[in-house]
Amino acid sequence: MKTLTALTALCLATVAAPATAQLQPEELTQETLAEVMQPHWVWVNDVSFDRMLDGRAYLLDADSGQMLGMISGGYGHGSLLLAEDGKTFGVPSIHLSRGVRGKRTDVVTFYKTSDLKAGTEAIIPPKRFSGMPFISSAPVMPGGRFAVLYNFTPEQSVTVVDMQAQKTVGEFVTSGCGLVFPTGPSKFFLICGDGALQPATLDAEGKVTLGKTSKKLFADDDPVTEKGVWTGKQWLFFTPSGKVHVIDHAKDVPSLAKTWSLITAADTGWRPGALQTAAYHRATGRLYVLMHEGGPNTHKDPGTEIWVYDAAKQTRIQRIPLDGMALSVAVSQDAKPLLYTAMPGETDFKVRDAMTGALIRKIEGLGGFMTVIQPSPVTGQ
Repeated sequence: MKTLTALTALCLATVAAPATAQLQPEELTQETLAEVMQPHWVWVNDVSFDRMLDGRAYLLDADSGQMLGMISGGYGHGSLLLAEDGKTFGVPSIHLSRGVRGKRTDVVTFYKTSDLKAGTEAIIPPKRFSGMPFISSAPVMPGGRFAVLYNFTPEQSVTVVDMQAQKTVGEFVTSGCGLVFPTGPSKFFLICGDGALQPATLDAEGKVTLGKTSKKLFADDDPVTEKGVWTGKQWLFFTPSGKVHVIDHAKDVPSLAKTWSLITAADTGWRPGALQTAAYHRATGRLYVLMHEGGPNTHKDPGTEIWVYDAAKQTRIQRIPLDGMALSVAVSQDAKPLLYTAMPGETDFKVRDAMTGALIRKIEGLGGFMTVIQPSPVTGQ
């Protein structure tokens, strides 16, 4: 017993006293951003494909290369609802009560640009489209009063949200046609599976009335993809072979205004593709299209070049080779526009001069599955 006691005392004596780190206490501070999005601020989605409960979006300053902030978008995060004045935005998101299972709740959470703090929540029907992000799955209507969210369960409908009142107006069926392509403050159309377009109108309260569906507009052997681009006056849609279909929406029933081609006889083997295929700069009329070399059924492949067109003249005016690939392209709308590209699997966001195509900078250290790019809606300084 004495031996055990002595051994215990010896062991205790040889145990060093635990080290204590002398850390200085940190004081929490709150940063404040500008009240309004600046012309070269840009949001980029990270759908977090390998951990889809953790979708988010990054707010970047393309002039300085800084990441200004980040918001969480929940499961299958899509695009943001950016207010036209650049002061606020909404985040449609899906949440499950047990994290990976349980009751589903869909909400639009409203934020101020200045502090990125979660504010008012508007509950929406638990039907919001969840998949690879598309701008056309949740656009804000021109004028900024309403946003229209596409639902897919696989039954199709839309939910209208009042951006000013920050509340849900309601859900409305769409006769089996999907996605949302605004053509004015109160008008939009949807694409139908048979190649027709379904027009719709919002009344003063945001309630939806469907119009007469158009005739079949697109060929079965060369259909348009859903990745159209809005010029501010017309929608341009692209086919896998490189045709551009221009939509005339001036009348009650949409129709084709004209069709032209991105491809000349010398461009055999080149095709448009990617996730966010094209971008349009309204002041200059320049159309930027992600292009790649490939065969049939490669319309989802990323671009290796950006081809620039004078859309009014329907002619190519520039080719911009990329140092890698890009799945998304967007352009700022100010007088000194910047061109943005992103590629899932890469963690850097690339910024170019939109007029020369020269690479200005890479913003590094972002998430690994960046998809849709949303430039600032603000055009002036």
